[in-house]
Amino acid sequence: MSNLQIEPILYTSTTDWLAVFIATVRDRPSYVVDDSTFRFNRIGLRVLGVPLVEDEYYNSLFDMHHKPFIHVLSEELDKTIETQDFQSIQEILQMHQKEPKGLSINRLIAFMYGKNLIPKHKDPAINRHVQLSTIKIVNHFQQHQNSGLQSPEFRRFLIDIVKWLKNHWEKWSESLVIGEDFPKVVWYGELSSSQQYFLLLLMEFGCDVVIFHPGAQDSFAEVDSDNQFSVVYSYPDKGQLQPFPTQIRDRETTVAYRANKQLEKMMNDHQSGVYKPWQFREYIPTALTLRMTYDDIFIYSKEKAMIRPDFKVKGKLVSIPVVFAKIKGVSSDRDDYWQRMHQLTNEPNALSILQFPYATTTKANYHFHYQQSLDREGLLSPEKMVKSNWWRYGHLYAGLQNAIAYTIKECCEQPRLHKLDHESLYDLQLFIFKQASMLSEEILQLLQGFDYSQEVPRLVLYNMENNGAPSREDAALLLFLNRFGVDIILYNPAGHTDIEEYINPENYDVHWLEDMVFGQEYQQYQPKEQSIFKKFIKNIF
Repeated sequence: MSNLQIEPILYTSTTDWLAVFIATVRDRPSYVVDDSTFRFNRIGLRVLGVPLVEDEYYNSLFDMHHKPFIHVLSEELDKTIETQDFQSIQEILQMHQKEPKGLSINRLIAFMYGKNLIPKHKDPAINRHVQLSTIKIVNHFQQHQNSGLQSPEFRRFLIDIVKWLKNHWEKWSESLVIGEDFPKVVWYGELSSSQQYFLLLLMEFGCDVVIFHPGAQDSFAEVDSDNQFSVVYSYPDKGQLQPFPTQIRDRETTVAYRANKQLEKMMNDHQSGVYKPWQFREYIPTALTLRMTYDDIFIYSKEKAMIRPDFKVKGKLVSIPVVFAKIKGVSSDRDDYWQRMHQLTNEPNALSILQFPYATTTKANYHFHYQQSLDREGLLSPEKMVKSNWWRYGHLYAGLQNAIAYTIKECCEQPRLHKLDHESLYDLQLFIFKQASMLSEEILQLLQGFDYSQEVPRLVLYNMENNGAPSREDAALLLFLNRFGVDIILYNPAGHTDIEEYINPENYDVHWLEDMVFGQEYQQYQPKEQSIFKKFIKNIF
């Protein structure tokens, strides 16, 4: 196994970054482990600024500090060094100074390894990976210093890297095995030059590293200016750098505090909530599924996206709050039941589906198309998708094509569709990729009419069970549309299982009504005047 390659790949999406950070590498895309390769996604993230409610930010930091599998290094950094290690470093530095051009990086690391300044792991593959990673970071230091390894800073760099490898990495990695998580590390606040390089080294090893600075000071960019090792996630506001939290903050004033902060933000932002038609035509939509009551569905479905809670625009992303709900059973008040349903369906931006399966199916193998769409890191590339000869959406405007490609990427890399027993993760991704590449014309028309800050398009499905059953392809379509920012409401009058077979109910709301009715035919919409007239005639006779 000494020839096994360890290949950590930077996870570049910042959507739901905290959930991905907490998750194991097995639950992330690009996970591969076999006799020759251990490939996995690692997190490298600089979290700049603070959210609207700072209490939530500091409470999240407090929670991380109390999770046994997360190391808050900024609060635990051990700066001590063994006398013997210090003397060994001095000997190596003396040899380095005697050489006219200094020691080569490979010889330097070899001397350090020989003097046990780089921790040795029991697994030869991990041992080799640590040495190669250290060589890469020392080379990175050399490239970023005017005098290279002759820089006055090199001595401090070398001493700090050695003592932190011995004090932290050696302990963290004792139980490390191929196929499992590398350590998860959090840093809060300011960073010295040596600390920047040590975090860089941990990232290169394959550790998850998240760096927080409430004041949005991005000192780590000094060693990672091109975001090669990490990416940036920016909150809308900046705060003061406060001491690391030692207790949970009071949450009781959160609602009032949020209201005051929102009012303050609106007062200082003259563009807040005022959007031109198709202002976000070239932006990428991303959905936030709202949790709501049955009554809320009919309240929020009438509201424009920009009126809904937590609608926001950040960078080139538009976050759209959406409805995703399943309604089981029928109201005891039948008139109210049908009236509410028709309120959802009788809109120009609504599409009703009354027959199943709905989505297109094909036995074609999309393996070549998928592989053709990967970038050098093995991740789907929206740019490559839209330029491919198999791309079916070339007639759409460029912004929508990019939005569809981005959503396909998110659906494949963070799949929420249940994996079949015989399926590998790649098989599942291939299935999702194929289905999202075959959207029907009426679905495309629904998306073409979507101005992201305005009326949210809606899909209403009615499964009375004698009109077929939703298929796995239908479920994949629903998950794609949910991520894109479409409201989805599924009716099942009998209260039976349908999409639960393919989608975890945690991804949508389930509402139970009073009566379970079997074989309930769909009632077409009748104008209110006609309905009153019929009741009048009925009363006469």
